[in-house]
Amino acid sequence: MPKVCRLGKYIIFFWSNENDEPIHVHVCEGTPHEDATKIWMDGMIRVAHNKSRIPAKDLNTIMQWLAANRETVESKWNRHFE
Repeated sequence: MPKVCRLGKYIIFFWSNENDEPIHVHVCEGTPHEDATKIWMDGMIRVAHNKSRIPAKDLNTIMQWLAANRETVESKWNRHFE
């Protein structure tokens, strides 16, 4: 489970067995778990699902951070899955 970063109380990470999917991250509060929110980063940054029920205000902040740091996230993805 490669960690992208910690943003406040949230951790942004990849699951290592999802390299057959487009670039995306999972986000949850505290320790990574299966009910984490999934955010696609291929093309537009968009929420696939919000299983961890991150409040809209926090989710918007996370998505803004992902947009501003897209190159870093994509670079970490590529290094991990290549």
